Amino acid sequence: MRVGEGEYEFESVILTRRLILRHPEARDRETIAMLAANPRVAENLAAAPGECGGTTFAVVERDGAAVIGCAGFGPMAERPGAAEIACWIGEPNWGRGFATEASQALIDHVFADDDVLVLWCSNRPSNTRARRVIEKCGFQFRGPGMVRSPLLNVALPVERFLLDRRNWVSIKSWGAPMLPGKERRDAPRNNAA
Repeated sequence: MRVGEGEYEFESVILTRRLILRHPEARDRETIAMLAANPRVAENLAAAPGECGGTTFAVVERDGAAVIGCAGFGPMAERPGAAEIACWIGEPNWGRGFATEASQALIDHVFADDDVLVLWCSNRPSNTRARRVIEKCGFQFRGPGMVRSPLLNVALPVERFLLDRRNWVSIKSWGAPMLPGKERRDAPRNNAA
């Protein structure tokens, strides 16, 4: 739902198979800050989720209800119809697919607003794990850039990636269930009698 120039309003909770993305509560902020202060996480943060008037979510593992990271999005004032997303997971939970799961849910959530036509994200060139997540989510490389690190307060080189609505719709349709009696054109045929 479009709220105003450069502002978006969405539901406050996103559920996935293993995660809950919800607005951070006061008790979550300390955990998020501790996870983000880890040097291996801090050196890779290209953007603070939800900064500049956006929306921030605590990423919470459903089993155990532990806060494991942060995600968010915000409008890009200089680019009408565009939003930027960011997602990170604390080091103790790396390698479990949580970043991909949270990012895909966030992308779907933001594209639920028909006024959002394009999503952008940034990645530190040295962060190959995040680049794999970004590419799995359908983003395409658009070039290098610079951003101010929210934690280090210095300008850092980044790679910029874009996902437009048309490509997102195509990606979502690839996994769509088939209608009864219909066969996928690319599915192998069983010619055995």
